[in-house]
Amino acid sequence: MVKRLQQITFILFFIALGAKAQDKFIYNLSKVPVSLNPSFHAFKEKTKIGVLGELASQNQGNQSQHRYAFGSTFFEEYNFQLGVDLFSNNLKNSGFNYTSASMSYMYKLRLPNDWLLYPGITAGYSNYKFDFNNLTFQDQINIFTGQISANTIDPTASSRNVGYLDLGASVLMHNDINMLFGLSVKHLNQPKLSSEESENNVNLNMLVSGQFGYELDINKYNQSKLPEYSYLYFFNTVSLQGSNSRLDFYQDLQLGNISLGVNEHFSFLESATFSEVGIATSITLETFEFGVNYRMPFGSEAKMFLPRALELFLVFDISRFKERGRKDYSKFYE
Repeated sequence: MVKRLQQITFILFFIALGAKAQDKFIYNLSKVPVSLNPSFHAFKEKTKIGVLGELASQNQGNQSQHRYAFGSTFFEEYNFQLGVDLFSNNLKNSGFNYTSASMSYMYKLRLPNDWLLYPGITAGYSNYKFDFNNLTFQDQINIFTGQISANTIDPTASSRNVGYLDLGASVLMHNDINMLFGLSVKHLNQPKLSSEESENNVNLNMLVSGQFGYELDINKYNQSKLPEYSYLYFFNTVSLQGSNSRLDFYQDLQLGNISLGVNEHFSFLESATFSEVGIATSITLETFEFGVNYRMPFGSEAKMFLPRALELFLVFDISRFKERGRKDYSKFYE
């Protein structure tokens, strides 16, 4: 019986991965856009490292959490940027775990009217793991006391892994004033997912995403009570994966070295629509920026399936000629 349940679980799991499920999204995209478009590693050609983590409430007792780390540096003599991304996502109490590691290469091209273009390619390796040892088997339960043993002799208790090579392409175009455009394609090779438990193989759908950013100087002539360097930054994304789509909207108010923002997220699946709203803040101190984003499901259907979650990030700018005592915190400031 347990073996049969394993077979059904794997069949449903691979069908979901190949046909219905969307990739796990980072919610601090306006601050950490490289998680969606690797070409953002090359934005302003800096050397950076960063980490991000999610703390999610366990409404259903089985919610997911993710961790993300990245680093990149620009090779000025060769005119390209290299970036590295590490990501993990696990489903508490179920044994599901996803990890990926990738490297990206972006080349710098100069366009007319002071625009820059950074086309990039990404190669990585991803792994899905389902650990049946995290499940409770019949021989672990003492029916007289209700206690659960940590050990089992059930032969079906084991771990299964599915690994695959993942390829992607991306591009970023921006000026040095206030505007950027991005386009990225993940799972370009549509990697095949297979399992011994399922006779059918499925391909992971490509994830295509477009990004747009615009910064507005709201105290250009220093005539208001706002700090001298105050900006309003809009960052929007549209993502498509198979028959699913997603919209993300960010509005960040930059007041000197402090940022305040709100964000809205809409996911359109085959048979459901989910909405989420978030509030965010961050502070920049010399070479590092620390921030949080708290998101909440909006609507009865979303509250039933999506958790409230707090996402924290820390980014270090370790560029060789990093300016100290900086006052202008515009995203487009050199």
